[in-house]
Amino acid sequence: MAEVFLSPLVGTILDSLKSGSLKELELAGSLKTEVASLESTLTTIQAVLQDAEEKQWKSEAIKNWLGKLKQAAYDLEVVLDDFNTEALRRSLHTDARSQVTTFFSLRNPLLFRLDMARKFKNVREKLDAIAGEKSKFHLREGVGEAEIERNEDRQTSSLVTESEVLGRADEKEKIVSMLLSNVSYHDDLSVYAICGMGGLGKTTIAQLVYNDENVAKVFDLRGWVCVSDDFDIKRLTKAIVESFGGKSGDIQELDPLQRYLVEKLVGKRFLLVLDDVWNEYHDKWDRLKQALQCGRKGSTVIVTTRLEKVALMMATTPFYRLGYLSDDDSWSLLKQRAFGTGMNGSNANLETIGRRIVHRCGGVPLAIKAIGSILRFRSQESEWLRVKDSEIWDLEDEGSRILAVLRLSYEHLPPYMRQCFSFCSIFPKDFVIEKDKLIGLWMANGFIPSRGALDLHDMGCEIFSELTWRSFFQEIKEDIDGTVTCKMHDLIHDLATSIMRQECSVIDANEGSQIPKTARHLLVYNSRSWTKIMDLTTLQPLQSLILCSYLSNASRFISKQKYLKVLDSAFNSSNIAFKNSKHLRYLCLEGFNVKTLPESTSSLHSLQTLSLKDCFNLKKLPKGTKNLKNLRYLDIRGCRALTSTPVALGQLSFLRKLSMFIVGKEEGCGINELKELALEGELSIEGLHNVKSSMEAKNANLIKKHNLRSLSLSWRVCGNENSHHQSDEEILSALQPHSNLKKLCIIDYQGLMFPYWMMDLLLPNLVEISLENCERCHQLPPLGKLRFLKVLNICRISAQKYIDDTFYGNMESSFPSLEVLSIREALCLEEWTTVNGTEHFPLLSSLTINDCPKLVKLPMIQSLKQLDIGGTNVSLLTALIMNATVLTSLRISDFNELPVGLLQNQKQLQSLTVLSCSLKSSSDLLDNLSSLKYLDIQGPSIESLPAGLQDLSSLETLNLYCCDSLVSLPVNGLQGLSSLSSLRIQNCKTFASLSEGVRYLTSLQRLALIECPELTSLPRSIQHLSSLQCVSIHNCRGLTLPQEVRNLNALETLCISECPQLKRQCKKLRGEDWPNIARKPSIRIID
Repeated sequence: MAEVFLSPLVGTILDSLKSGSLKELELAGSLKTEVASLESTLTTIQAVLQDAEEKQWKSEAIKNWLGKLKQAAYDLEVVLDDFNTEALRRSLHTDARSQVTTFFSLRNPLLFRLDMARKFKNVREKLDAIAGEKSKFHLREGVGEAEIERNEDRQTSSLVTESEVLGRADEKEKIVSMLLSNVSYHDDLSVYAICGMGGLGKTTIAQLVYNDENVAKVFDLRGWVCVSDDFDIKRLTKAIVESFGGKSGDIQELDPLQRYLVEKLVGKRFLLVLDDVWNEYHDKWDRLKQALQCGRKGSTVIVTTRLEKVALMMATTPFYRLGYLSDDDSWSLLKQRAFGTGMNGSNANLETIGRRIVHRCGGVPLAIKAIGSILRFRSQESEWLRVKDSEIWDLEDEGSRILAVLRLSYEHLPPYMRQCFSFCSIFPKDFVIEKDKLIGLWMANGFIPSRGALDLHDMGCEIFSELTWRSFFQEIKEDIDGTVTCKMHDLIHDLATSIMRQECSVIDANEGSQIPKTARHLLVYNSRSWTKIMDLTTLQPLQSLILCSYLSNASRFISKQKYLKVLDSAFNSSNIAFKNSKHLRYLCLEGFNVKTLPESTSSLHSLQTLSLKDCFNLKKLPKGTKNLKNLRYLDIRGCRALTSTPVALGQLSFLRKLSMFIVGKEEGCGINELKELALEGELSIEGLHNVKSSMEAKNANLIKKHNLRSLSLSWRVCGNENSHHQSDEEILSALQPHSNLKKLCIIDYQGLMFPYWMMDLLLPNLVEISLENCERCHQLPPLGKLRFLKVLNICRISAQKYIDDTFYGNMESSFPSLEVLSIREALCLEEWTTVNGTEHFPLLSSLTINDCPKLVKLPMIQSLKQLDIGGTNVSLLTALIMNATVLTSLRISDFNELPVGLLQNQKQLQSLTVLSCSLKSSSDLLDNLSSLKYLDIQGPSIESLPAGLQDLSSLETLNLYCCDSLVSLPVNGLQGLSSLSSLRIQNCKTFASLSEGVRYLTSLQRLALIECPELTSLPRSIQHLSSLQCVSIHNCRGLTLPQEVRNLNALETLCISECPQLKRQCKKLRGEDWPNIARKPSIRIID
């Protein structure tokens, strides 16, 4: 049975009992009495919960008691949800017209209060009965004794056996080198911090550095103090004195202690290690640091901590984030622990299993050593396999020891944060978690407490940051739109799962996973049918249901889940009666093939998140969307069919994410709806041709939206409606965004000039700019001055004839950070001047030049790695390629004739796409391309493949598309393709033969033949393709298979579609070719 942690839930419920929503219902009489009694009972329970949660490890009775309490607490949460939902409904119907018909959802207020009082009483009596049992467990209020015992176990010293430490030599040397190099240069006290998750080896690194011979030589005094939880200044001062060899004796007061320490340190260069620091209070550290600032030049403190916040607070230099062990070092450490005398770990099978075991440990030495101890002297493969397939909490005492170390970080969290963390076990391991999605789920489940005026979203952001600083999340990434993602280390995920595995369940139905009956949060993936899981009627009412795949008969089950708070589903929503889901707070229907949402969606008054991303056919949102007063996130990215957004979105005062807003002409659809919304992240404003004046545009208040990271402004005109060209300049000028913006896209702007805030570069933090179809602008802004600009896309600038030095911004080094530049459909662009003596595009690695027929010259760019060029003068093509000495990817399109020797010096080229160009067998295009791995050739005029094909020994992928004049592959031209693993031939109308040359493709694993009507047979030499695993054949209507197919022993998948002759011949048991394919593992024949 999993541990029962109840304090987070009780804390959340107490917050709810004290919240304003209950007060809004004007509690009176028995209802008020019951709520007060409940609050008193829960407060009494809360006082002993910490001790009970600690003692459950040794007492099954306490664990069962906690389990009963948690069930009763969930029952109370359901009643509170009903109450809060009614409060929301009441707040929405405060005007006189609606009070008569909708007050308390047509329920008599007195009857409602009596009903609620009865429900509260039932739950309170149940809680009272369970709480009454606590006396027999002798639970203490506040900190439990078990925690004090564990503090003793956490004491550390400076002693270490270096020969037993593996994989940390580089880290040790880096820190030692940093220490020694700074000893002579820093007059003030230097503080270095080593930060990382529990079990990573921070203490070990500090021990190695402390005991290094070179370090010992340069310090007069060295001391080691294990700080742990108690950052008591007097205790620590005393410990530091004793660590430096002093005797504090009977000194009891802080002042004489610190004066004694100062006397001890004056004139001495000292090294002090403060191990395992948890203190986050700056004033406490300052008070201790004052007594340490009297040492000689070069005196140093090394701090180890799990908390990034502590490292940032204490360190005087950037802190050192300790990494994970490599796979090889992890395996070496496991071998060291697992194999005793006379056993060298040379068993190849054990090594394979062992490496999978250490992969699960994720490079954390504590876990590797603990599991190595379990495996010590065990040499049977079955024993190693059992460990590999076991959950960490099932691994004898060592598994508990790993979790106990990790759980320290968990126990230092406040209750509400514990609940937020442990809920993360709902995601599969190695899952990329999106920050806003996670915060939305936390909010929906009521895990985020209200804190005065602080919005729940902002509080969620603080929790996410705290968990990141405390090493619960890793691989934090933020894209240009402000979308933040993270992952959890596998061991941290195991910790969360050990806490919540009876309530959070992640299942793969195809593996027959079982769902605990107590599950309240459920995620299903890789599933095809509910019947493969279990009977869902045995489950508790779910709070969260996340379906990552299509489930055919789930809608009926979902409609009955009246307490569901989270629904993230991959099936059609039209079958769900949302009117029965009044508690729903999070609704994600991404990728649905729906044109409209049920109007009942607008009755989900508790809804906080509505995600409809990539619902490509969605034409409109519910008219009553404005009634979703609690909505925080409305994600309609990729909803390309939307022609309008609902009226009065400006009334959604909590809205923080609105990915798209379409300006309309109707009342309530104007751009001024954005005025009061504190939007952040990504915003696309379409239909700007409907904005009547600059004053109206200014009312959007974009300049005050400092958390916007990406902004798209579009004048896209529908039908024959004309844009107001004369006012576009004024409108765009009034739409000035905040200077924090990182990405700007302007589409179909019809002004003659760009606004002052672009010309004067009032957006200095821009990283990406796209200017599309700004066809009347004749001068580009001086974008070369933007220091952080990495991506620049310019498309359809019809009025632009020249690019001159104003584009560069008169800088010594223009576009200093630009990495990607794309210029397309600049039909009138003739000249691109360069300025002598200045450096242009020093970091540019990717360049796209398409459909610029008049352009003959570009600045010299030698750093190019990727080039996409087409529809330009051939001399420009030649110049660009000749100057690009490190090109790895090249796409060439729409050239009638390619120059001789064009690629003769491109030794590093790995990817080549040739599109709609004339190629002959005599062409030297493929000569000398010894590094080429990917080749894609498309074009109706290609009659034969260049002779140089046979020399491409590194080629792994060959694709031939729409080569309508190509009849056959060359017999000898395939001889040198020893590395080719994928061959695809598609839409080649006259292609009739693979040729017997395929016998040379011994590394080929995938073969795809698609829509080649003249292809009627495959060569008999196909039997020599000993590596072929997958064959896909589509719409090759006259094709037959040779008998030699039966010799393809590696073939695993044969997929045939729209091939009537093959379908007949391969029909199961009856077709003449069935005996040749019958033993292949996967055969799919589709009409």
